[in-house]
Amino acid sequence: MAADNLAFPWARSYDADQLAAFIEDLWGAASGDDDLKTLDAIEAAVAKHRPLRECPITKREAEFLTYMAEGLTYEQVTIVVGRSRDSVRTTYSTAFSKLGARCGAQAVAIALHNGWLPTLRLPDPPKPLAMHGPRNWRALHAEAAAQMRAHPLSFVDVGPYASRNSASQAARRVNLGLIPEFNPAGAFEARPHRIERTRWGLRMRYLGEPAAPTTPTPERTAP
Repeated sequence: MAADNLAFPWARSYDADQLAAFIEDLWGAASGDDDLKTLDAIEAAVAKHRPLRECPITKREAEFLTYMAEGLTYEQVTIVVGRSRDSVRTTYSTAFSKLGARCGAQAVAIALHNGWLPTLRLPDPPKPLAMHGPRNWRALHAEAAAQMRAHPLSFVDVGPYASRNSASQAARRVNLGLIPEFNPAGAFEARPHRIERTRWGLRMRYLGEPAAPTTPTPERTAP
């Protein structure tokens, strides 16, 4: 049978134990109902045993693509690795060529898809704004207030807000002591802070409890 017509050509190079394990997992996955769950199980079994493609890029090139995936510019990469801009560009160009990529975004996508950037750590996506209902905001404010009270003068980001205007209004309410969790007025400082292109937050810190105003004692005059 021609190799092009084989569903699992890579399995033919397995030894007896590897082949037996693959067939056992495949039969086990296919023994479910005729539905999408069974199809997912079959695909998972195949993916588990399919050998990874040989990585065509060097560890250094993978490191550079990891920096790119993390959002670093060419200039920032030159500082991190201590190399010239031309050297950095050459490394990227070589990596793109090996991966058959037309640009950095495509190169990163190819490398990620094949598992060739093992050290990449991406942040969790932000929670949808709709999740911040009235109760969630109260809990968010209480948590932020406790964190700031534990570390006076250290900045903490609170949010996100949908617009600069809504963040500005929230900052005003904090500074005036109109939000219960940030009472009394003057104890916390807040100002609008851009988080992303279309999202804003508050950059806040705890200044300490304001001193209570004192009432001057009137001087007594001699009769």
